[in-house]
Amino acid sequence: MRTRGYIDRSYIDFPEFSAYPEYSGGRLAKSEWKDRIDHLNEIGGQPYHWHKAEGRKIIHSQGSWPYCWQYGVVAAVQNCLLRQGVGYVNLNAFATAYLGKRGRRKGGFGIEGCRNIQEYGITEKEYLPEFRRTLRWSQSAKNNAKKHKLVDFEELPKNSLESVIDAILVERCPVSVAFSWWKHLVCAVGVERKGNDYGLIIVNSWGTNWGNNGYETLWGKKAVPFEAVAVRQVRSRDETNDK
Repeated sequence: MRTRGYIDRSYIDFPEFSAYPEYSGGRLAKSEWKDRIDHLNEIGGQPYHWHKAEGRKIIHSQGSWPYCWQYGVVAAVQNCLLRQGVGYVNLNAFATAYLGKRGRRKGGFGIEGCRNIQEYGITEKEYLPEFRRTLRWSQSAKNNAKKHKLVDFEELPKNSLESVIDAILVERCPVSVAFSWWKHLVCAVGVERKGNDYGLIIVNSWGTNWGNNGYETLWGKKAVPFEAVAVRQVRSRDETNDK
């Protein structure tokens, strides 16, 4: 069995960043989804397109660790960096999750992954190899991690597929999505249409042997996320005034 690790987040115990009752971004009527999807596919403008253009190197594998909730958020950060024109950055999701859990092999949830990023940042694997079990980062790893933090992100309403689709089609930003039925968190990078049905194109953290080289489309009730975070902007390694 593949390792998952998502735990349904309690909005009472963990209200930070708040669970917005409404999505503040742009909205499309469902009748406009088809035309927007067709247009974005024509110009290569869905997050899926620039994510897939990087090939196999951008597909994570969490191994036997129950840290999907961190890998999915970091995948959204990487995709956002591509959108910002920074290019591919080889980020170490494991290191941030391991530090946040103080070395414990325990599951978590999406906003916890965001909280870890805001506290520790995400170091590149060049500064700290993946799966190295250490709570002591070198100063260079700490400095590098500070360059990869969330700048603009929004938690979307619970159980709202429409908000996720709007974030992808209107703002063209990746969204971390967590599913209670799957006990798993992944990154949504596109919207696909099949007749009158709309599904989420996701990128997983189980390597390229899963699904279609690491990607798959979820349909129907399986596409409705319990928890979701739209990642609009992140710091880049080219910024020099990080604090």
